[in-house]
Amino acid sequence: MSWALYALSQNKDAQTKLREEISSISTDYPTMDDLNGLHYLDAIVRETLRLYPAVASILRQAEKDDCIPLRQPFTDTKGVDHNEVR
Repeated sequence: MSWALYALSQNKDAQTKLREEISSISTDYPTMDDLNGLHYLDAIVRETLRLYPAVASILRQAEKDDCIPLRQPFTDTKGVDHNEVR
């Protein structure tokens, strides 16, 4: 949420447009249908998550090495024959 507020603080036009959209709801206790109708709010949330993702990166490690078979074996510069690439 704080990243969304930061992003909005950088763009006065977006603040104004979002404030107008939120003010269009006539109740203090909006239903889910009311909230789902706030398309600009949805766009703000999605763009914030795109720019500032909750998980910046995921580190993965292979459980085992891949072995790719070759059609024709080759000999490397040290004279070792290879039938597969690891």
